[in-house]
Formats: sequence, C-alpha cells, structure tokens
Amino acid sequence: VCGSLHNIGEVIITLKELNYKFINLITWRKPNPMPSITKRTLTHSTEFIAWFAKGRGWTFNYKNMKKYNAGKQLRDVWEFPVCQGPERVKGTNGRAAHPTQKPLELFKRLIEMSSNENETVLDPFIGSGTTAVACELLNRKWIGMDSNKEYVDVADNRINNLNSKKNKTISSFTKP
Repeated sequence: VCGSLHNIGEVIITLKELNYKFINLITWRKPNPMPSITKRTLTHSTEFIAWFAKGRGWTFNYKNMKKYNAGKQLRDVWEFPVCQGPERVKGTNGRAAHPTQKPLELFKRLIEMSSNENETVLDPFIGSGTTAVACELLNRKWIGMDSNKEYVDVADNRINNLNSKKNKTISSFTKP
C-alpha cells in the first residue's frame, strides 16, 4: 500500500487491526518531486510503501533482489523518479490521466520481490494500471479494481494497448 506521511500511519494501524503482518516500510525517494505550491511546507520528496502479508507464508525473493544493490541485501530506501514524459499516461485532454501514477520500474521491483511467476497479484487501487502492466511484463496474473470508473477505464485502455502490442487480449478489471 502506497501512502504519504499524511495517511500511512492510519493504513498501518488499520491493516494491523485486520491481522495483517507488517513486514517492511519502504521509502520511495523521488529525485524529481513536485514542488510545494503553497510555499508553506517542505517539498514532499518521499512516499512510503507498507508491505503486509496475511499469514506466515509470504514470498520474498531475497537472492533475486540483491541485483538491485550490487549483490548485497536490498535496503528499504529506493530511488525512482516521478512519472514524466512518455511514461505518464495522458487523458483525452492531454493532461495526466491519474494524479498519483506510480513509476513502472518501482512496481516491477515490488512485484518481482513479493511474488513468483504465474502467481496472482491483487491491486484494490488500480488507478492508472501500473500494477497490471508490471504483472504482464513479469508473467504474473493480476486482479485490479478501483472505486473510480474513470480510473478503471484509464487502466483498462493502458493494459489493452500493451496487450495489443503483444497480440494478447486479457482483462482482469473489476468495474464498479
């Protein structure tokens, strides 16, 4: 679950109350953060990713993750730029289709770290579809849902565009 300093505490408490096991808190450091438009606070250059599991048998591909840290144990601070340029999904108006689109390489690492090929990944906040794209590229199955129909449509279009390039048709979206 991704969150900012404004909501990650509540997310952690809620999931712990639901008996999820809190495994790690990953800090996503953004080298190119959006500036603070109010000019009354510091620029928020980090987000947090709370990694939880239900039960004891979670997947952690420890050895494989060493490739991201020169052969050493992967640390909990990861640096990825905010989505810009061609990676940024645009709406019909030419503007960002989703306000908090996450970098594909960040989600590929998360999915590669915490799942194996042919396993299913659930994203209850599919947003712009980054999880689904990462799963497709890493040979994972996925289920995506969102309470906002516009975001489901954005994600659906994104994954269908990817699959048309691969001559594949698949959709695992749950539409509200």
